[in-house]
Order: sequence, then structure tokens, then C-alpha cells
Amino acid sequence: MSKLGAGELGEGMARWAGLAAVVGTVFLLVYFTVPALSGWPYAGGTPTVLASYASDHEVLFFAGGWFQAVGSALCVAFVLAVVRMSGTVVSFAGLLAIVGGATLLALVLAEAVVLESVPVAASSGDSTTAAVAFALSNGVFVRIFPLIPAPMVFVGVGLAGRGVLGGWLARSAIVLAGAFVLAGALAVVTPVGVFVGIGLSVLQAVWFLAAGLRLLLRRRN
Repeated sequence: MSKLGAGELGEGMARWAGLAAVVGTVFLLVYFTVPALSGWPYAGGTPTVLASYASDHEVLFFAGGWFQAVGSALCVAFVLAVVRMSGTVVSFAGLLAIVGGATLLALVLAEAVVLESVPVAASSGDSTTAAVAFALSNGVFVRIFPLIPAPMVFVGVGLAGRGVLGGWLARSAIVLAGAFVLAGALAVVTPVGVFVGIGLSVLQAVWFLAAGLRLLLRRRN
């Protein structure tokens, strides 16, 4: 491939990667914020109450699974593009980012399955299963996400993508990785770790948005 062709390919990949990060972040923000506006029963409730809520808000559960899965897939696609553009696919850091992205998607899809099973169980009159699935979808992900997927993704992309992302984004990714490790450890012994993980999830969204905009604006300039 000629140098011109390689350059055009790199700019095209950067453009699509940046767009994927921005759109993926927006989807994830929708997933996290819309339930708060619809009376989502975070504190739980009896199986009958939860089943009734799920039956009345069926589309909210199905859309939530869609926005979370697609938003996460777009962010992982951004990570893969950064690793590819940096030429670090076969490096240890690049492999960490790739395996971390695959682990993240597996976890997200597992949660989406549990989340969308809530209205399905409720519609069949199985309020106990609906309540169990609701509890799993609301309390388990935030404990597992900081343990392995988040640290692997961020330390991998931070080390592998320095030449593409720039110094401060790469360094902040590594800092986020360390913070997620701490949150995961805290969540084992205290609920404080869960709230720290939730806060870090917000910072994660900010990071992906900033990284996506950096690629879009840098290539445009």
C-alpha cells in the first residue's frame, strides 16, 4: 500500500473510531440516566411491586439492554481502533486492551440478558424470577466491572495508545485503571466500593468522550 493510501486509511479509521467513542458514550449516558427519570426502583421492593413496574415499563428494560450493549460495543471498537492505529496489536499492552474489551462485552451482554429477562418473567406471571433478575442487574455489574474488565481496558489502551491519544489521555487512562482496581477491592469489604465504582463509571464516560473528540478534531484539523 502506498504512503498516501496508508495515510488515508489511518485518517478514516481515526474518524470512525472517534465517532464510535462519542456515539457510544451518548448511548451509555442514556442507559444510565433515563431510568432515574422514570421512577426506577433502585431501592428494590417486593416481587409483586417489581413485576408490576417491569410490566408497565417493558420498553424501558428492552431499550436499556440495547443502549448498554451497543454503547459498550462502540467504545470497545474505539479501543481496538486505537490499538490498531498505534501498531501495538501484538504487544502485551495491546493484547491487554483486546482481551479486556472482549471480557467487558461478555459481561455487558450477560447483564443485558438478565435485565431484559425481568419484563419477560413479569409478563409470564413469574414475579419471583423477575425480582431475582432485577436484583442481579442492579447490584452485581458494578461489583464485577471494576475487578477485571475496566482495569484491563484502560491500562491496555493507556500504554498501547500513547502515540495516538496523546500523553494526558494515556496517563489518565492508567490512573483510571488503578482507581478501578481500588474500587473493586473496596467493594469486596464495604459498599463504599460500589459507590466509588459508580462514580468512576461517570469518569469513564467523560474519558471516552474526550478521547473520541480528540481523534475527530485532530484529524479534522
